Amino acid sequence: MRLIRATIPAVVAALLWWASGGLELLGRQTLSGPVRHILAIVAPETIPVQELTAPAPWAFIMIALSMLAIFAAYAALAALVGRQQPGNTATAFAAYWMCAVASGFLVPAIPVVIELVNAVVQQQAPFGLVGERVAGAAQWGLLIGWIPALVAVALDSAGRPERRVFTRRMVAIPAIVLFLLAAVGLTVASPLALAAVQAQIPTEPVAEPAPVGTPVPQVAPGEWQIDPRWCTSGQLEMTAGEPDAALGSRALVIRATNVSDAPCIVESYPDVAFADEYSNALDVSVDHGGAMLSDDPGVTRIEVQPGASVVSTLAWSAMPTQGLDAAGWLHVASHHGAKRQMVHIDTDITGGTVTVTAWALLIG
Repeated sequence: MRLIRATIPAVVAALLWWASGGLELLGRQTLSGPVRHILAIVAPETIPVQELTAPAPWAFIMIALSMLAIFAAYAALAALVGRQQPGNTATAFAAYWMCAVASGFLVPAIPVVIELVNAVVQQQAPFGLVGERVAGAAQWGLLIGWIPALVAVALDSAGRPERRVFTRRMVAIPAIVLFLLAAVGLTVASPLALAAVQAQIPTEPVAEPAPVGTPVPQVAPGEWQIDPRWCTSGQLEMTAGEPDAALGSRALVIRATNVSDAPCIVESYPDVAFADEYSNALDVSVDHGGAMLSDDPGVTRIEVQPGASVVSTLAWSAMPTQGLDAAGWLHVASHHGAKRQMVHIDTDITGGTVTVTAWALLIG
């Protein structure tokens, strides 16, 4: 019975972890504007939305593993910092609260470590916003961690000190082992869940729709100085990754691959424009440089060998989409003055400003 009582705060933390992720997803799907942003702050993204919306049984597996990890992390940390003697309740409350913050940091740190290891092995820079998810999950601990802390203090006050010491020793080591098992489970299951999500995406090429309004020009208007050694549209194949989201910011990586038999030069920022699903041009301002979630390497002269790729990152702040047409097509060229290619995207870009980084060679 004492052992069960000792794990009750960890159970509360796990349930709140799941509730926060679910509320964030619900707000993303049903709300827009300031209300959506406020909800995202109050209920941060704890479980990545791709995992929450994965097809069965992967969504259940990822939720269960994530909750198990937060349960074990909180139980282990609370056991290590718990009071041995009656004392300052405020200090104990603060310690238990920090256990929630630390737990919220540890669980999403698992994919960060995986990505960094993969980047080292493949000798390439890590992409994605998993680092921002760590910050968002730690934010969960700051905002909501007081609830399991309050439960822990209440249970501490109800028990005898010598029994609390014995119970903590019984909880700490099994909880650490359980956390490691959950971490391994997340490491194995996460790529499988994401693969299941990707498998649901139709593989047939998306037909380019005929615009019913103002189309995006095939070439950026204006007079441009073009080096004849620069890559042409026929030499490069443009693709776009899935948008990533964290803390009200968005990012999307675009890739240009040399599909010709000869090397060519890239030495510029990408030329980008946006259109809705019906191929009507959207009024979007494009700035060159980095943003909070993207570092700009600056323009450098890159020789792109056959089969090699260069990448650039688009970054923007979350935009309201209710009643508005969001960007469904990216018109992109390696440089201004080159013919743009149409790439299908799924974003919440409805206007505003998007920043784009200079091309950088993809290593690996």
